[in-house]
Amino acid sequence: MKRVGLFIPVVLLLISMTYAETPEPHNPLKLIPQPKEVQLHDGSFRVKATTRILVEFGHQAEDRIAAETLAEEIHDRSGLKISITGEKADAKQEHSTIVLARLQDQRVKEFLEAKGLKADSIGDQGYLLFSDKTHLIVAANTGQGLFYGVQTLRQLLHEDGGRLICPAVSIRDWPSMEWRGVQDDISRGPIPTEDFMKRQIRTLAAYKVNLFALYMEHVFDFSSQPLVSPREAALTPQEIKALVVYAKNLYVTILPEQQTFGHLHHMLKYEIYADVAERPHGHVLTPTKERSYELIKAMYADLVPLFPGPFLHVGGDETFELGHGQTAARANEVGLGRVYLEHIQKVSGILEPYHKQLMFWGDIAVKYPQLLSILPKDMIAVPWDYDAKPSYERIIKPYRDAGLRVVVAPGANNWNQVWPDLDVAFVNIRNFVRDGQQLGAMGMLNTTWNDDGESIYGMAWPALVFGAAAGWQEGESDIDRFKNDYDWAFYRNDGATFRDVLENLDRGHQALAKSHVTIETDDLFWADPFTPEGAKLMQSILPTATDIRLGAEHALESLYRDGDKAHANQTTLADMTLGAWRWDALGMKAEFTQEINKFYWDAFQNQTDADRVGNDLEEITSINARLEDLRDATTRLSGMYREAWLREYNPFWLDNVLVRYDTLAREFQKKIVAVRQARRQYDATKTLAPPQELGFYLQP
Repeated sequence: MKRVGLFIPVVLLLISMTYAETPEPHNPLKLIPQPKEVQLHDGSFRVKATTRILVEFGHQAEDRIAAETLAEEIHDRSGLKISITGEKADAKQEHSTIVLARLQDQRVKEFLEAKGLKADSIGDQGYLLFSDKTHLIVAANTGQGLFYGVQTLRQLLHEDGGRLICPAVSIRDWPSMEWRGVQDDISRGPIPTEDFMKRQIRTLAAYKVNLFALYMEHVFDFSSQPLVSPREAALTPQEIKALVVYAKNLYVTILPEQQTFGHLHHMLKYEIYADVAERPHGHVLTPTKERSYELIKAMYADLVPLFPGPFLHVGGDETFELGHGQTAARANEVGLGRVYLEHIQKVSGILEPYHKQLMFWGDIAVKYPQLLSILPKDMIAVPWDYDAKPSYERIIKPYRDAGLRVVVAPGANNWNQVWPDLDVAFVNIRNFVRDGQQLGAMGMLNTTWNDDGESIYGMAWPALVFGAAAGWQEGESDIDRFKNDYDWAFYRNDGATFRDVLENLDRGHQALAKSHVTIETDDLFWADPFTPEGAKLMQSILPTATDIRLGAEHALESLYRDGDKAHANQTTLADMTLGAWRWDALGMKAEFTQEINKFYWDAFQNQTDADRVGNDLEEITSINARLEDLRDATTRLSGMYREAWLREYNPFWLDNVLVRYDTLAREFQKKIVAVRQARRQYDATKTLAPPQELGFYLQP
């Protein structure tokens, strides 16, 4: 970039080229998040081979990253390689120019105000965007606002008649919540690679997310506690430093969430920490021992210098063992609520020298609203709830009434699921963020979890992008509009292919809900159907199996046939494909369990008819039969899952999921052997073993 003076008003007022009229692209304003104020005009700005991106001289270093994201978008959409420059434009040259400017330049501000775009009240994160046939301008008060304006511009660019254009439009936009975050659980099995975390940050930043939280229990490489973390995959100081720098350039703050109370089993399982466990080898750090606070102090001394952001999250959720171990006497004396809140208060005091704003999970403290005054007023409560409820005021208002700031935490509903329950997630996010805004929450933190250690992050993108939209937009976000805009905003597909895929994948949860099946779908997937309990589970979901499979198979057809319509974020299609095949295998297992039981019971009840027995048993196992299908689907999914894991995570812990596939596949193979042995016994004796002996408990 040439270090020469730049006079934006010259560009705005003198540059004069001839543009051909181009028709507006189809549905040009499918934007996520939706801007606050938008006016669409006639005409469009055409991006050509001679187009340049012009960055103000005084802000070239900071604003170049925004310019580069725009140049990449233009190249991806059109193949054009657009230069980024600080060189003053020559009015005589036939160059079209995209101007990235700051509103401190009074003449830029006046030019936009003359176009009806006032710069007041947009704050540090807001922006103005204007385009017509001869101008394409993004302007803001700060580099962050400019970056967000460029992300909107990226979504505005459409191909039309072989030309890349931006519709003539005026946009004035700013966020409704200051902090819009996403949390990734990296402590329940999957530990992302550094490259994947950078991809997460880059993708989230494109939708104006500015907070990325790492939920940690035992996965940081603590120099003070070398036994705690898995050394082969622990998050190192070097990785964190690289992430912090990378995120900062995209206006994302990295938030460390290090537990200081509950969820510390992977520390407390070791004998050297036995004295600070509330219960032996349990989950909760006891507040009765001074050594507990020495550990917290040491752990944060390792962590805090790596995270320059304004926040620390100290955890504190689900402390169910508290009061049932070393604190029993104290809890009986002063009450469990005071014991809990005094611990949070003491942690705040320990961390005070770092001058950070402390967040804590709000599920326990909210039970004791009369005691919230114990907490320092500068702490930030993070109430969470992941069910689809009409209102969340009950868990937000007590903190606001106590004078505490709040960050609301909905969830992506991706944990323990074959595929995220998006219907629940969308309503949960919409209503929780809406209520947070109404009650003055400073932000939102959309959460993903890995409770059973097997969630693939790439499946959660619809819920995460919707959360980004809900945090930026005002009030209650429109779920249907989001779904209609998602194809373009996320995949750059000007159609409904991937909206339809998502709706088909959601059919599984909808079908199970109608049948009042509330068991997590991962538990259903891993159930052995040849046990009494497993057979009952398969019978309970049998009425939904056809709908589950049809949804999955329609999704798969679309993904295989039309996957090339995804012109961005294409890697997520493989994760959707995995989810669809897992749905199909679950539905198949329910159907085939019923059919296998039917055939064996028929054979058992008609043992005098050798032909009938033979035909029945061949329906169960033969060259191509139901048990083979179940085994084959399971082993195939094992390979697909392994590939999905390694796209995102370190190899650490992967075997703990693959063994589940291996175990289930072995059960199917054992059943193949058992039924074939039963056939040989029948050929020799004309008798079959009772169905229950083979695990066939569903008598027709």
